[in-house]
Amino acid sequence: METTLKVSGMHCPSCEKIISMAAEDVPGAKVLFSDHKTGAVRIYARDEKALIDLKKAIKSEGYKVA
Repeated sequence: METTLKVSGMHCPSCEKIISMAAEDVPGAKVLFSDHKTGAVRIYARDEKALIDLKKAIKSEGYKVA
């Protein structure tokens, strides 16, 4: 499934990279696109567990996920 998450706390391209790197550790999940200006993060998650795990990974980096 593809969906767009609203992530707050991103301020620069490095934040986008941190979020992408966090997704690399989540099986079945991948960041397709992120934009620190709008806070939009387009992701792919193969199932609900991957989506939940990806949200946790992003939060563990200090960002808020809506």
